[in-house]
Amino acid sequence: MAPTPQSSFHEAVALCLLLILAPIAAASSVSAAETLNGSCIATERDALLSFKAGITSDPSGRLISWQGQDCCRWYGVSCSIRTGHVVKLDLHNDFFKADYFGVDHVIRWLRGHISSSLLTLHHLKHLDLSGNALGNDMSVPEFMGTLKSLMYLNLSNMNFSGRVPPQLGNLTKLVYLDIHSDYFDPYSSDLSWLASLHSLEHLDMSGVNLSASVDSLHVVNNLPNLRVLYLGNCGLSSTPSLLHHNLTALEKLDLSRNPFNSPATPNLYWDVTSLKSLDISVCGLSGPFPDELGNLTMLEFLSMGYNDFQGMIPSTLQNLCGLQVIYLEYNNIGGDITYLIQRLPNCSWNSLQQLGLEGINIAGTTIKSLLNLTNLNLLDISGNYFSGSVPVEIGTLKNLTELYIGNNSLSGVISEGHFSGLTNLKYIDLSYNYLQVRVHSDWQPPFSLEGAYLSSCHLGSQVPSWLRWQNNILYLEISDAGLIGRIPDWFWLTFSKTIRLDLSYNQITGELPLNLEFMSVTELLLQSNHLTGSVPQLPRCIHLLDISKNSLNRQLPSNFGTPHLQAAVLFSNRITGTIPESICWWPQLRILDLSNNLLTMGLPDCGKKELKQRNPSRNNTSRVNSAIPYSNVGIHTLLVNDNNLSGRFPLFLKKCERLMFVDLSQNKFSGKLPEWIGEYMQGWVMLRLRSNNFSGHIPIGTTRLSSLRILDLANNSFSGVIPQSLVNLRALTTTAVDPTISPFQEEYETDYLITEIGVSNDSLPLVIKGQVLDYRENAVFFTSIDLSCNRLTGKIPEEIGSLHGLINLNLSSNLLSGNIPFKIGNLQSLESLDLSNNQLSGEIPWRLSNLTSLSYLNLSYNNLSGRIPSGHQLDTLKTDDPASMYTGNPGLCGHPLPKVCPGDQPAQDGPVRWHEDGNTRMDFHLGLTVGFLVGLWIIFCGLLFKKTWRYAYFSLCDKLYDKVHVFSVLTWQQWFRKTGTN
Repeated sequence: MAPTPQSSFHEAVALCLLLILAPIAAASSVSAAETLNGSCIATERDALLSFKAGITSDPSGRLISWQGQDCCRWYGVSCSIRTGHVVKLDLHNDFFKADYFGVDHVIRWLRGHISSSLLTLHHLKHLDLSGNALGNDMSVPEFMGTLKSLMYLNLSNMNFSGRVPPQLGNLTKLVYLDIHSDYFDPYSSDLSWLASLHSLEHLDMSGVNLSASVDSLHVVNNLPNLRVLYLGNCGLSSTPSLLHHNLTALEKLDLSRNPFNSPATPNLYWDVTSLKSLDISVCGLSGPFPDELGNLTMLEFLSMGYNDFQGMIPSTLQNLCGLQVIYLEYNNIGGDITYLIQRLPNCSWNSLQQLGLEGINIAGTTIKSLLNLTNLNLLDISGNYFSGSVPVEIGTLKNLTELYIGNNSLSGVISEGHFSGLTNLKYIDLSYNYLQVRVHSDWQPPFSLEGAYLSSCHLGSQVPSWLRWQNNILYLEISDAGLIGRIPDWFWLTFSKTIRLDLSYNQITGELPLNLEFMSVTELLLQSNHLTGSVPQLPRCIHLLDISKNSLNRQLPSNFGTPHLQAAVLFSNRITGTIPESICWWPQLRILDLSNNLLTMGLPDCGKKELKQRNPSRNNTSRVNSAIPYSNVGIHTLLVNDNNLSGRFPLFLKKCERLMFVDLSQNKFSGKLPEWIGEYMQGWVMLRLRSNNFSGHIPIGTTRLSSLRILDLANNSFSGVIPQSLVNLRALTTTAVDPTISPFQEEYETDYLITEIGVSNDSLPLVIKGQVLDYRENAVFFTSIDLSCNRLTGKIPEEIGSLHGLINLNLSSNLLSGNIPFKIGNLQSLESLDLSNNQLSGEIPWRLSNLTSLSYLNLSYNNLSGRIPSGHQLDTLKTDDPASMYTGNPGLCGHPLPKVCPGDQPAQDGPVRWHEDGNTRMDFHLGLTVGFLVGLWIIFCGLLFKKTWRYAYFSLCDKLYDKVHVFSVLTWQQWFRKTGTN
């Protein structure tokens, strides 16, 4: 067939296109071949190598591949196939939280700094360095604002602090910007630079302090392409006052953890109908749940927990048919669970996946209504008022991965049937109810748990054998579960991967394994059992160890501790031997409680000498050639009271620059107190040296402890005078106190948990008001000076009247002389004053009666004289024997002592007679007259203006009249008859 003119034309056009495109294709193939064969651009390769030179630590080996000519094949580097330019650098760290909290054996983040050599990468479009320690507590580098080709920038969680540079506004092509910070302190006082980022679709500045930025939300409102906005924990204090929202494409909004502290206003993004995710939890929002929630018909995720919303959720939620996740925890909703479930959108019952109702004051005798939500994978109703039994039908929720029903009043038996269909279950919380878990001894669960919270559940007398199959558990709590006897051998190996292990408050006996180094546990809680033996070799990553209130009866290991150990609580055992020098090695150690044991000798010196230190990476020991610097001793709470420790005041304390709470009481320490106490220990809040053998003068340095609130030097052999510089104890001159500072209730923060631990036998015994009282959480509000039972001489210094915050002052059983200072009446916070058993003389200051808080006073056995003051507070002191407060002072007279003061008349027997002076008689008669008139007028006004009173009054009068009249007539007639008969 001969070619047509039309086909010839098409062939000619195709030939021309082939001739034009062939060189381009060849060039592209050559460029691609160069990229794949290692011909990346040399200047960009050098820039990357300069960046690598700024990295000082790469423990995970991400930059090992950064060698050779082909930078495009290096880890985290991507190049354009067409041009060979570096367009992407991604070295993000997925394990930031694990690195930050040290929960794993290895650290993965990069350390160092960000080199400005990145400016050579002119074609860089994607930069992600998140989760690495490259910020060095400095600001984000300003040169980042010159990488103008960037479309994606992620510098989150890089320990940046300081101001967020406004130069980031030069990155006008940015589509994705993430600079959020979970644990550091960046800030911005002006977000106007955001206005130029018109293409921005994703903005995450969570954790950046925006409290000084007045119009933050107004600026953000002018980013019309924004789809994701995360501004959680930014210090925003006012709810948006926008009349119109321009964020018509917004799908995800997070304003959580901002202190709005106001009712939910009508313009709080309720009209952004494109929203699919809304998080306004922990914002201090109050009032009723807004009906406008029903406008957000596209909503899939809703979190409103930890606010102060009142009342039932609105019926308008029925409009949210796409709802999959809802968290309402810790609001004051109340009511019955059945009614609440009916308020949830019926159209989403089969699609709802997560329901968080913890702590909303809701009740119910059954939770069967929850079984309508057949697609749930998370159900949390803990911390409410549910009662009754757990229905066995809960096992039909086959998608459940997390079930939390703890802290209620549920009762009955949990059987195998409850778990039969829960094959996907990962976390279960049955704690603090009245439940019994009763399964066969050979039962194998259908699930593999990662978290089991079974505290206070009755599990039987032995550790349940079904736990043997749960070797993936990260969190196991079976405290107060009635366990008796030894821990089985399989237990420690099965839970070698567990992070938190709590077996406290049982009756477990036997010894712990000698070596637990193979375990991954960071929190090991075994307090209040009957364990014996010694403290084992600890897991390498342990942060918290509590084996208090047991019967451990051997010495502490010489290499006791680990590099990550923060709290070691071992009080109330029978541990013998000495405190090992290894406590000097661990810079993370904050709390050491060895009180109420049988320890001897003193505290280690931690001085500059060669110490034998354990190598954490091996089981053997090695020598440290250099001295351990004392600045590494980071202990802030040291409690070693009630032991047999001896020697002079420990030099160890001089090395603990962070020390706040010190208790060396009830030991055998001796010698003088050093003057350096006031030089190095400015942060001390509590110093208890009670019941030792210290002697000498109280050093002036003691009065320079400006933070000191509790000073207890009682029952020693101190002599000399009380220092006049007590006024320097500034913490005692004010009633203000920081309630977050307490050694008796510590918060230990882990990756996802905050654990409270009690130390020092859970309380602080203080001698006050003549008895030993235990203080715990309220100890931070207590202030005390106790110098009793010593050999102090001289006068009580007048300066003591400046300690306006003092609650307890005990100077009893010394050799003090002179007068009681008049200024002691200035101590308006004083509740207990004990000056007994001294040689004080003179009169009792009358200003003691002005101490409005005083509830205990003891001035007995001194040489006081004169009249005992009375009135005001002194007349309200409660004691079985008021005279005992003043006994042993022969010169005192007046009430409550039987001795009458000169000039006073003794009490006369017989009737009490009025004074005959005219003023008294006139006052009495005048008061009587005025009282009578006022009372009469009140009755008259009541009858005049209150109709019901008038009816009642006159009705009563009529009835009385009738009764009197009838009685009179009958009596008269009877008398008349008797008279007539006679």
